[in-house]
Amino acid sequence: MTHTPEYLRMIAARNATETRLRELERRLREAADAAVKSPAAHRGDSAWRKCDEAAWQATLAELRYRSRNEIGALTVKLDRQQAAIRAWLAKAGGHRAKRN
Repeated sequence: MTHTPEYLRMIAARNATETRLRELERRLREAADAAVKSPAAHRGDSAWRKCDEAAWQATLAELRYRSRNEIGALTVKLDRQQAAIRAWLAKAGGHRAKRN
């Protein structure tokens, strides 16, 4: 199936939004890692304690709360883009069916 430039543009925009959302989440996790002082080198380390995990989860929750506007805006934008792609595909599919 050959895709039109409009479809490819919509896919590229959606992919860019997904990347921005994933990057934001990664930065928040890294900030939570840096904020928790633990004898363990990282979360998966055997020296990682339950209290370290609780502190990490609390810190991550606080960081997500502070970034809630950006997370919400990106999520809404992503939903809107995916709905537009689905609508475009439904419209394109309907035109193809009428030609046959």
